[in-house]
Amino acid sequence: MKQLLKLTALLAVATLALTSCNPETEDNVPVKERDITYTVDGNTKTVHLTTDAEFETLLDRFCDYAENGSNVTFYNAGQHSVGNSKGTKDIVTYSTTNRENMKRWMRAQEDAGRTVTVTYDPTSGTYNGAAYATAPHPQNDNTYWVDLGLPSGLLWAKCNVGATQPEDSGYFFAWGETWPKNDYSWSAYTYCHNGDCYSLTKYSHFSNVGYNGYTDTLTVLQPGDDAATVNIGGGARTPTYYEWKELQENCTFEWVTQNGMNGLRCTGPNGNSIFLPDAGNISSTSVNIWGYYWSANISVNIPCYNDVTTGACSFKVDENGLNFFRSERHIGMKVRPVRSTH
Repeated sequence: MKQLLKLTALLAVATLALTSCNPETEDNVPVKERDITYTVDGNTKTVHLTTDAEFETLLDRFCDYAENGSNVTFYNAGQHSVGNSKGTKDIVTYSTTNRENMKRWMRAQEDAGRTVTVTYDPTSGTYNGAAYATAPHPQNDNTYWVDLGLPSGLLWAKCNVGATQPEDSGYFFAWGETWPKNDYSWSAYTYCHNGDCYSLTKYSHFSNVGYNGYTDTLTVLQPGDDAATVNIGGGARTPTYYEWKELQENCTFEWVTQNGMNGLRCTGPNGNSIFLPDAGNISSTSVNIWGYYWSANISVNIPCYNDVTTGACSFKVDENGLNFFRSERHIGMKVRPVRSTH
């Protein structure tokens, strides 16, 4: 009996010693190290967190940024889960006026390996979150960028934002928004008041479409409103109307099927090419045929066949090649990143 008690005591001491020496536990709670990359108003930063308390502090900071009017997007740089082809499934949204509830939701989405975007509505005091599958973020991957031999030297990405292969469609984005969602209507659009397309709150060039007559001088996406900048980083951005025109005027085009996806192969003067999949577009909740891609410009001072007051410049891919359109900003379209070489 004495030997049994002695053995039990030794085992207890050994277990205690192992627990106290284990760097992965603190008060028997696992410590999760993580690298969080976040973008605020187009500026991207990565921080290495070694404790849960550090992550809690960072979530508070994200709420502060949102309350101050910034869009905040973050993800775990070690996560590499893949988004679905259409970008409309597995999008989780959440709204609350309670800061602690918002932090708990953000933590749960990060634990699930998703990219999280947070905004704040000061009128209602509501935090709004959207979370979606984290796609690769290839800031330093030179194979992601293609030199087509264009006069400007501009590099084009081989994939859409949110895609892992050229024939993957990636995510849909409304113009000026940086996260995918389930509803692409004016009622769900960020930059209009109460779903009224003639009450724009940003990128409003004409007083008759601005909220209470609001106007500004913004005609090109700012970094914090650019889906390519926020989701890809590393100098990525949405191409301007003029950069799409450069592609249109200097490339040859062929309508092809690549790994089961129809699309436009664009071959540059140097023989290199990119593939633009025909990934459709979304109005409200309906996916429509023909692939449309956003430019970074609203349709002001741009040659356009139609009303320009609430539109932005887009380009359509089909059997006829690459063609310019003016489209309502609430519509969900694809974004193909570009990067300057200087």
